Amino acid sequence: MMSKMRELSVVFLWVLVFAFLGLMVLEWGMDITGISTRGNVIGKIDGRKITYEEFMKLVRNAAANEQQRTGKPLDEEAQRKLRNQIWESLIQQAALEKELKKHHIQISEKEVAYHVLNNPPKDIREAEALKTDGKFDFEKYRQALRDPQLNLAEQLGEFIRQNLPYQKLQEVILAGVLVTEEEVKAEYMSRHVKARIEYLYFPLSKFTKTPVDVTDAEVKAYYNAHKEDFKVEEKRKLNYVLFSTEPTSEDSARVYKLAEDILDQARSGADFSKLADEYSEDPSVSQNHGDLGFFNRQTMVKEFSDAAFAAKPGEIVGPVKTRFGLHIIKVIERKVEKGVPQVHAAHILLKFEPSYRTLDTAMNLATNFAEEAKDDGLKPAADRLGYKIEQTPEFARRNFIPGFGVLPEAVAWAFDADVGDVSNPYRTNRGYVVFELAEVHPAGYRPFEEVKSICKNRVETEKRKALLRQYAERFQQAVQSGQSFAKILAQDTAHIAMYDSVNYFPMDVIVPKIGRAPAVAAAAFQLPVKQPSGLLESDRGFYYIRVLDRTPFDQEDYTKRRDQIRNFLLRQKQQEVLADWLDRITKNVKVEDYRYKFFRS
Repeated sequence: MMSKMRELSVVFLWVLVFAFLGLMVLEWGMDITGISTRGNVIGKIDGRKITYEEFMKLVRNAAANEQQRTGKPLDEEAQRKLRNQIWESLIQQAALEKELKKHHIQISEKEVAYHVLNNPPKDIREAEALKTDGKFDFEKYRQALRDPQLNLAEQLGEFIRQNLPYQKLQEVILAGVLVTEEEVKAEYMSRHVKARIEYLYFPLSKFTKTPVDVTDAEVKAYYNAHKEDFKVEEKRKLNYVLFSTEPTSEDSARVYKLAEDILDQARSGADFSKLADEYSEDPSVSQNHGDLGFFNRQTMVKEFSDAAFAAKPGEIVGPVKTRFGLHIIKVIERKVEKGVPQVHAAHILLKFEPSYRTLDTAMNLATNFAEEAKDDGLKPAADRLGYKIEQTPEFARRNFIPGFGVLPEAVAWAFDADVGDVSNPYRTNRGYVVFELAEVHPAGYRPFEEVKSICKNRVETEKRKALLRQYAERFQQAVQSGQSFAKILAQDTAHIAMYDSVNYFPMDVIVPKIGRAPAVAAAAFQLPVKQPSGLLESDRGFYYIRVLDRTPFDQEDYTKRRDQIRNFLLRQKQQEVLADWLDRITKNVKVEDYRYKFFRS
């Protein structure tokens, strides 16, 4: 029962925040609010030192829990993600602690006792042992509280003591979140009311070749008025030397040898599903034991399909090489369904992976090179040892390096380093890499000369759109007089306008056939039926519309659904408010991140 209770996400809507915080407090029994200062410091959060030893204790415990849950050890990528999640949760914990103090949130033992007696967590309420006739039985629950062997009251008390402050904090943050009747009605209409329209469309594309005069002064004025459009973050660019961990010919030969051994076992009568369980590296093997079911030729990659469809039922073929690795395929049966041949087969997948020797060699080369490059510089060391230097595109502080993917520790190093600094080696999906900070591009605005052509194109577009508006306005009187759109279209001797209609569609800024057009969508659900609109603008041009029909607003159905819709909108708003609030308070936490000094990936 308590193991179930400890898996609760409590009463918070911000589940992600407490997915790790809850584990730290409840599962690991570690008070992260009192981090000591022993050992190597991997970072500071609001001035609080976080040591490598304590951080790794959290990581190891989390990894053990995850391994127990999945039954598999964590690979390097999973460990990296876990470290990042725990680091982020520490930052969030610091932010939440400040908010508790800011709002003077405290709890009394009287409150704890009340919640233990009268407000047990959801998973306790759902425990079958505490139900009578399928419903939660408070008498059984209170008997369990009095049972000294269960120790339930003490554990629940500690659980509530830890989490009730955050529940109160949530209530404070959400106190002003309301849903109006207008919002409920608009949501109902977006789901249940539909409109049918016809329209005249004046596309901007018809004016793209219309000559317009644009002066340098107008272009510069546009740049000054829209300077925020050209704002850029601080960016960095890196030189690097890569030590590849691509499988060597020896690694590939090892995989082929293993495939031949497995093939011999399978052909000698060994249970194919057991061989798949033991050897296959297909992620789905734990569920299907290698059995792929029936498939047609187009389902699998060509090499796999060619081999499977060429074999007879009962035949075992391979090894077949595809981009996924080597396959040993057992054809079980064949059939034709709706004229399409199908094969039922099972397979064992062996991936081409670098051996430990290949990985170790690359790591040693990278480590030795990094030491020399730190002493002599990246280029002199690379020239002397015959290594090729490459360069990344510039990148912002996003935990992502172009060409290498997600590398938060390396990004943190890059934005802490000076030009010419050389990094320790980092493990990536391409191999081990040693970086040198090549360039720093400060935050600011792209210079006018760099974006002059963009500004000029935009000014030209604005002027052409103004000309198009003038042209479309010529037909306004005819539209408002009630003439048919077909008749008005015939008056367009320049053949600029286009006519079409849209069958019943729901309220949305995306209108079928038209695309994103908020003004058109709004008019379709606000205009009286048969009444034409004024001139409506979109990014692509201008429209006149007429509502041909609209499904009626069903007041009785609305009354039935109103509370359900209101609750849906309230939950949605609460989640948005909490997410925005959490994002805001975590940004105010002062973080010094030195993890890049300790981790290579």
